[in-house]
Amino acid sequence: MSEPDGPISIEQWQRFEQALLFHAAAQDWEKLVVVNQKMTNALIKSGKPTTRMQLLARQSLAATHKNIVEQIQQTQQQLKQEMHQFKMQQDGLAAYQFTCASAGVDHE
Repeated sequence: MSEPDGPISIEQWQRFEQALLFHAAAQDWEKLVVVNQKMTNALIKSGKPTTRMQLLARQSLAATHKNIVEQIQQTQQQLKQEMHQFKMQQDGLAAYQFTCASAGVDHE
């Protein structure tokens, strides 16, 4: 399975896949971006797969990439919700503090 097909071997596609999974699990977004860029460049450089093994390796990589993008989108949505809740709590706390200060109540 180590047949090189053009400049990118099947093992290299598998290493990209493993790196994407590793950095996504670690939530190391900066390294994930670097791996994604290198993978994109390799895909552009290599062109279309010419063997079935190359095709299968790249389909697996594409499926992993798609799953990671979906996970990132879910994480991003969750973070947006948490930030919104935090802001609402901060707004409520500020209103409470203002009310207390207006009434001359020391709440500390």
